[in-house]
Amino acid sequence: MAIKKGGKHVKTTWKPKLKKGQSSGSNPSTRKFRDAAKNNVFTFNSGEAGLTATALAKHNEELNDRDDHSAFDCETQSVGAKSCSTILTSWTDCSNQSFNKVHRLWKSNSAMHKEILAVLAAVTEVIKEKGGKETETEYLAALMTALDTVEGEESLTAVLYLISLVIKRAPPSVLKARFSEFAKCFMDILAKYASSASTSLIRSAIVCLATVLRMQDQGAWSDSSTTQLYRAVLSFTVHSKPKVRKAAQQAVNAILKGSTFMTHDGAPAHHPAAAITAKYCVEQIEGGGGSDEAVTSLHTIGLLKDILPIFPSRSIKSVCETILKVMTLSNMLIKATCMKALYALFLSRPKPDSLTQDLNAQLIAALYDYQPGENDVQPMLAWLAVMREAHANLHALNAGLLTAHLQKFCKTCMACFLTEKAEVAQAACDSLKAIIVDCLKPSKDAVISDFGISQTAGGSSLVHKLFHSVEVGLGYQYHAFWGHVLQILTLLFEILGRECHVIMNKCLLSMACLRDSLGFKFNKELDYAVGAAVRSMGPRLVLEAVPLQITGNEETFDFPRSWLLPVMRANVQDTELGFFVTYFLPLAARLRNRANELRRDGKHVLAKTYDILQNQIWALLPGFCIRPTDLCQSFPGLAKILGQVISERVDIRSEVLAALRLLISKNLDNAKNRAEIAVYAKNYLPIFFNVLTTEPEGHAGKHASCLAVLETVKVYLQITPAELVESLFDKAFDRIGDAAQTAYKRYALMDLLMCMAPYIDLHRINLLYDSVSALVKDGDRTVQKKSFRIVEELCSCRSDACHLFVVDNLTSLQSLLTDTLSSGAPSCKAPRLRCLSHIVQRLPSAQPDFLQAIIPEVIVCTRETADRTRAASFKLLADIGNCIMKDTQKTEQEQMTEFLMMLCAGLAGTPYMVGATIVALTTVLFQFRDKVQREVLETLLENMCLLLSSKSREVVASVLGFIKVVISVTKDTTLAQYLEQLITSISNMTEDTRRHFRFKVKIIFTKLIKKFGADLIMGMTPEVYHKMLANIRKTLERAKKKRMAEEADDSDEEEGTKEVVKKVETIEDLLRDTDSELEEEDDGRPSSNRAPMPKKRRKAQATAAYLQEGGEDDILDFLDPGVAKKVLATKPKADKPAVDHGFKIASDGRLVITQDKEEEEKALVGGKKSFMVDVDKIMETMDISGKKGKKKNESKCR
Repeated sequence: MAIKKGGKHVKTTWKPKLKKGQSSGSNPSTRKFRDAAKNNVFTFNSGEAGLTATALAKHNEELNDRDDHSAFDCETQSVGAKSCSTILTSWTDCSNQSFNKVHRLWKSNSAMHKEILAVLAAVTEVIKEKGGKETETEYLAALMTALDTVEGEESLTAVLYLISLVIKRAPPSVLKARFSEFAKCFMDILAKYASSASTSLIRSAIVCLATVLRMQDQGAWSDSSTTQLYRAVLSFTVHSKPKVRKAAQQAVNAILKGSTFMTHDGAPAHHPAAAITAKYCVEQIEGGGGSDEAVTSLHTIGLLKDILPIFPSRSIKSVCETILKVMTLSNMLIKATCMKALYALFLSRPKPDSLTQDLNAQLIAALYDYQPGENDVQPMLAWLAVMREAHANLHALNAGLLTAHLQKFCKTCMACFLTEKAEVAQAACDSLKAIIVDCLKPSKDAVISDFGISQTAGGSSLVHKLFHSVEVGLGYQYHAFWGHVLQILTLLFEILGRECHVIMNKCLLSMACLRDSLGFKFNKELDYAVGAAVRSMGPRLVLEAVPLQITGNEETFDFPRSWLLPVMRANVQDTELGFFVTYFLPLAARLRNRANELRRDGKHVLAKTYDILQNQIWALLPGFCIRPTDLCQSFPGLAKILGQVISERVDIRSEVLAALRLLISKNLDNAKNRAEIAVYAKNYLPIFFNVLTTEPEGHAGKHASCLAVLETVKVYLQITPAELVESLFDKAFDRIGDAAQTAYKRYALMDLLMCMAPYIDLHRINLLYDSVSALVKDGDRTVQKKSFRIVEELCSCRSDACHLFVVDNLTSLQSLLTDTLSSGAPSCKAPRLRCLSHIVQRLPSAQPDFLQAIIPEVIVCTRETADRTRAASFKLLADIGNCIMKDTQKTEQEQMTEFLMMLCAGLAGTPYMVGATIVALTTVLFQFRDKVQREVLETLLENMCLLLSSKSREVVASVLGFIKVVISVTKDTTLAQYLEQLITSISNMTEDTRRHFRFKVKIIFTKLIKKFGADLIMGMTPEVYHKMLANIRKTLERAKKKRMAEEADDSDEEEGTKEVVKKVETIEDLLRDTDSELEEEDDGRPSSNRAPMPKKRRKAQATAAYLQEGGEDDILDFLDPGVAKKVLATKPKADKPAVDHGFKIASDGRLVITQDKEEEEKALVGGKKSFMVDVDKIMETMDISGKKGKKKNESKCR
């Protein structure tokens, strides 16, 4: 077959295609060059770590030079340490750290790189011949001498590049002494090669000249020659080549900000060249103008984004005036760039002597003349961002001056809610919220003081104006963005609600009316706003503004304001407890009485409604008990009522108990309130005891209330006097020994004794322990469990008495727990294991006999069904390992080996015991993975690989879990040694276990492929697994592509980032088997299917401007100050033509319907086509209605 290639016909011979998987058979058998490349490139550092002071200095230098130029304009690639040193040492023996960049960025096929190395080698050789020490000064002098003798542009570029590297490290004294000589040399080069095609040469010269200028003293800048040099650098900031322009702009930025006298103490407020720079920028902008070809203006404004904040005040004023002049032109790209410059100015928070408060205020006022239209999205977003930062900066300069501008900005943002663009409304909402949080909140005291003065004098303060401006947003014309308005009102309620609630009552009432209206879509936002008012103002003031309209005597049962109850429940705190007593308690009583009346009359539905309402009212009580402001005054009148409710009202008992717990826990740090609540302990605790020991009829609601009562007892005991606790303990302890007690009361008394155990003395603890020691062998399983719970409480309590008890009775506790191993009920395993865990933690040293006695039980419990038992066994294994580590006579690795050998004894038992032992080994390996020796790990893996061939499913399941954990916690280099053994063992599983555990096996192969790659794993596995491995590889590739696409959408980071691996948290996790606005074209094509827009068209669209015209009577006046709103960056949508309904319309808008015969005849003769269209429409309508009627008739027949 002949193929035409490069104008010639070349014959090619087609060879048969290789079979899948056999392409590697054509590889050569010799590996000479591959081995050589591997030996030279892939070298690993096996010595000490490379984190040294020199390495850190090199890293910092690289960060500083990252924005600097590079002598080569091609992609760089990293090379191995050995190959790099082998190649470069044949060129040069330079050891100066300044030229490390030359070694790091190496490109062997670049002529410029070779030229740089040749020059460096020659200079290094000259310095060594003269006995130099290769200092920066020696290299700088040698390279500067080479500038005079070098020939050719390429060699000159190499020398300049090396000078740009070493001149940054040269002593400042040298640069100051040779300033004239160096400056003249670099200026001559710039003048000669200004129009050269070599970008690197110009960039290097600019960097060198800027470095010399940076090192000069402040006095040198008074010479005209210095300023002339600086102007030369400035001239390149508008260069046509981007790399040259960027280097010059960075050089100007470094000179103005990083000169030596600007970084020392006593530095001047502004660089002497700042005014020169400002004047130059103004000249360039005025010369370039704002036409479509004003590239110079764009480059200059781009430079101003970085250096404008460091100008003097007078210069900033002149530059800003020039920027505002350019913004009046129609170039939208110029406007956008100007907005970026102003945004950077305000965002940097310049010093007061640079941007004064008066100038800041003037800029804010001037920017209103350049406000875009509300429907012009991108310009309006930029304008709002600039204004937001301008107001924030003015607040930092003078908070009092900001108040004069805040109201106008608020009105402007509110006007944005009338637009049809959601992006503009969202930006306006965010801007106004930011101003309220950043400006109004820090000045809250001054604003509230001004509000109080205006209230007294009858005037209008900033709060009045601001709140009324936002309140207007509740009007219907703002209905599309009511959600944004409510977010702003929420902030105002939170910040000013407590002190300025007088002016908010009308707004709250309007919001309530909106909430009650039909079709209101912002219930969530409104409820949150009302909740903010409840948090700040308190429920009393909110209900004064928005009455609840629930009295208990209603004639209609709509309850339109019942939504207030759940809102208040979620937000009531730090308020008056007395308001609940005076308002809500009587209301709840009336509602309950009304419910009883309706129930007697047989109106059960209405009675249930009132029951729900009174339950909602009682649900408010916990919120009122969160740090109440009048606890000492109001609680005495409420305490008796709460006691009665706990005793009599089962339906609301949980709410009252929750309120008492909150009342205590939120006042533990308040001594006065805590003492007031503790007075009533003698009343409440007996009530709690009676409720617990009183057996409900039929055990109804036992678990619903008992746990809440026990939790309340525990909280109340924290503030109960010790004498009262001991008295109650004695009574309960005496009653528990009574044989006449029922089982229910016995359980309740044991629960109470457990609650009081941390608060009794040592004598009573011993009595309790003696009693419990006999009860752990009781025939009742519940009694056994509660007895172990009491022992657990005694062992875990941190009180002094309990600590002494455990120390004195450690041996007795060990005997008790080991003796009850055979007699303990299954439900007692979890508390027994927790008791053993506390005992093991208290052991002063490892006791092998005791540990060996409890290890079998722990191993068996790792396979229990109950989660708590299994978790307790895992924790106990970790505690045993830590206890064994206390032996200081052996190393940690030896101690861990001993522990693992103790566990391995279970591998000789039944299949259930073998599986449990493997789970225990897995847990220990996970907990102490850093202390396991390689030999021990190898032995364990060999045994596990043998056990994989077992026919027992429970053994194989545990082994697969062990392998999964080993893969997750072992380093790749260590795991690679056992990889083939693991895969072979998995492949040799029996047919039954391989089919049953195919999902677990797939998870293991997925982890291995992530670590070692699919090709390597597939080469080690038999063919029966290849289909599974191929599926895993495809799944991982799809997941990676999806993740990369999501990262590309969420951020601007580069694609191909490293895969994020979820960090392993617990052993349970390892053992778990879980794996810009584009308008549509007229043809209706989606944006994704359109052809890419040409570059010229994109540029034209970016700079295009459109005029928004009105009707024929609305003439556009270009002298109007608000004409900027009519100049749009996006093409305005054309008005749709009015639909012709076939009727004449009079001048006043009325329909004119005629029945003239002549007109009908004209319509029949001259409008046949339109008539036929109308007939078709009528027939379609008849067809549809006929079908519907037919369906109805058919349904009736059915």
